[in-house]
Amino acid sequence: MKRILFFGLGHLSNGDISIAADFARQLPAGEYEVGFVTAPSAAAYVRELGLTVYPLGDVPERNLELTDQLVADFRPDLLVAADAFTLDYSTGWSGLSMSVLRHRYPVPLASFDQYDYPAADYMVDFYSGHRARFPRLLTKCDLLIRNSPLNRPAPGEPGVIVTPMECRGWSPLPVRRARPDKPPTVLLVNSRWEDVNVVRSPPMSELMAAMPRVIHSHLAALGRPLRVVHVGPRRWDFPVADQIDYRHVEKLSPPEFHARLAGADLFLTGNVVSVTLTQAVYSGVPSLVLRNPKTLDVGRLVRDGSAPAWLADAAPGLSVAYPFRVFPWGWYEFLSPVLTDNPYVDCFHTAGMFERRRVLESLGALLDDATSRGVLRDRQDTLRRRLAQLPRPGEALGAALAAL
Repeated sequence: MKRILFFGLGHLSNGDISIAADFARQLPAGEYEVGFVTAPSAAAYVRELGLTVYPLGDVPERNLELTDQLVADFRPDLLVAADAFTLDYSTGWSGLSMSVLRHRYPVPLASFDQYDYPAADYMVDFYSGHRARFPRLLTKCDLLIRNSPLNRPAPGEPGVIVTPMECRGWSPLPVRRARPDKPPTVLLVNSRWEDVNVVRSPPMSELMAAMPRVIHSHLAALGRPLRVVHVGPRRWDFPVADQIDYRHVEKLSPPEFHARLAGADLFLTGNVVSVTLTQAVYSGVPSLVLRNPKTLDVGRLVRDGSAPAWLADAAPGLSVAYPFRVFPWGWYEFLSPVLTDNPYVDCFHTAGMFERRRVLESLGALLDDATSRGVLRDRQDTLRRRLAQLPRPGEALGAALAAL
């Protein structure tokens, strides 16, 4: 029996925990025993996924004592960071870091590498043009684990395993709309980290304020009844078009969230690395990802009358829009290596946030055109077949542990 101890210490999003939990739940129960160390706020979520959880407190010294005792009692064969960078960001309250795990415990260390940081040379571009070279934390690891999707469904180099996400419980739904006799349902999902201005940039704050209004403007421009289900910490704070039935839900359990996504006719997001996007692809829910590929001087366009009326009305406080693939953090160039020649990006539609015609065409096609929905389904099926050819987590991890 191999014992694996995961560390998922994010508190603003469950994304990295979801990816690690998906991997952990695929490990054969008779061969692996799994435990999860989490922030207090994430403990209930991990329990709802059926995993054993060991929540930390908020006193670093006490957390080190708890982890020392847990490692001694659990006797892990491998320590796994759900995300090495999130783990290091937690040091102030958790007392843990990649260096602590590397040097304090005589146990091999691994981390998930969802975005292939080495391919981007650890250079991350944030919204508004700020660039930061992240520390090479993954070099501290004996093993890297890459999930596909987002990573390409291809074997990794030595010291790297690439395994398929399973998204347990998500199976392809019929190509037809969920409720053809009722207005279509559009699902929006936000996390608390989307309200964090990580680079303290005024343009990022402007984008945070503008994005919900721009999304609303696009949906309203369809001129048809819609139900918008918005899951996230902050509801829309502006008037909603009469034809839109807006429902806000602050938080859902995993089964409740599953039901909401499975019942949606369209998933709409500004985050190409969203775990919900992966779940939508697995379940056959048509999805549209909004991005911005180039810098746009919105303020100047408004002042000289070149901006379309809808943009001037929807985003009056937006001065300059910078490239992003992950709203609102940017990450446009950083994600280029992992997304290039990647079949995953063919499994959903992508449109520029300010490309009104393209956005409306995609919304109409994904909501109403059985041919467009069928094309996406065929691409999703092709991706699933390629994922099935990858080694399962138990097999891949067993071989990697034997080689350490």
